[in-house]
Amino acid sequence: MFISIFTGICLGGYYYILARLFSFYKGKQNLWFWLLLVFLAFGYIAFSMLERRFPCRACEWMLRISAIGLGVGWICLVVLLSHDLLYLIFRFPISISRWIAIGVIGCLTIYSFFNAWRIEVKSIDISAPVEMTIVQLSDIHRGSVSRKHLERLVTKTNALTPDLVLITGDLLDPAGRLSAESIAPLNELKPPVYWITGNHERYAGLDTVMAMLKTTPVVSLRNEAVEVDGIQLIGIDDSEDRQQVSRVLPSIPVDPNAFTILMYHQPEGFDAAAKAGVDLMLSGHTHNGQIWPFNWVVRSRFQYLKGLHTIDGMQLYISTGSGTWGPPMRLGSRNQITLIHLKKND
Repeated sequence: MFISIFTGICLGGYYYILARLFSFYKGKQNLWFWLLLVFLAFGYIAFSMLERRFPCRACEWMLRISAIGLGVGWICLVVLLSHDLLYLIFRFPISISRWIAIGVIGCLTIYSFFNAWRIEVKSIDISAPVEMTIVQLSDIHRGSVSRKHLERLVTKTNALTPDLVLITGDLLDPAGRLSAESIAPLNELKPPVYWITGNHERYAGLDTVMAMLKTTPVVSLRNEAVEVDGIQLIGIDDSEDRQQVSRVLPSIPVDPNAFTILMYHQPEGFDAAAKAGVDLMLSGHTHNGQIWPFNWVVRSRFQYLKGLHTIDGMQLYISTGSGTWGPPMRLGSRNQITLIHLKKND
């Protein structure tokens, strides 16, 4: 059902984009038009399946090209729709406006690639009974992003000299060429590292992911708690069940005498976490939409998209993600390393 809906939306969207661009320059809907439409509409799903089943360099590159097509296509759709709506009101000359539309598409595309290369360090202060510095990484999506990107994240994280690193899901994507070697840069992280599952680990197969992580010092927290330097860490497996936190958390005793941090990939279940006595909940998943205005779509699913929120005395922090999924592009959002300073209460 998801594949049918996804390809249907792509088919309609790309037809509109290509039809408008061809009409701008008096092009005909010939064989090349239809071949390009088929490639753009079905390419990402098709090459995702091929790359997983027959991992090879050619499939990997075709998957990357089709992923870029998704990002550029989204920008084209927004700009062209805006152009056509404005034309209905102002009736400006198409001979001039078409070049403006193409220029806007080009500028936004170039900026989105550059913006996705940048990594922002976001620093927040949280009152706690202990002094500690924690780095949160989330939604790295190794597979969609390169090994070089993961190496940069590790280098920047080590430079912050945290006491602890917490990875809140979607460390990798289910790409066929991924192996233990592809996440080897994690071995260079100096502080202790804890990880929880995200939805993309479920897509990849948790047995496969767990086997890969055993080659690294990363500690998995799967519906369990652990004491680390005076704080309690709780990790809950990602699930499509929106009641996952309220269902699983009662089986994990929350220590009332410890500062408790709950790691759950999706920003859901925070009400149940607050009632259970959790002090800080860390999530990701939303990417803050990754490419504007997709954040409006994501907001229809999640109450909170990013940043720090207070819920019944508990702090909830949602990372915008440390990598990108699909197209290596960000518009209206940034890759993020979150530096959390736990500071003693006055």
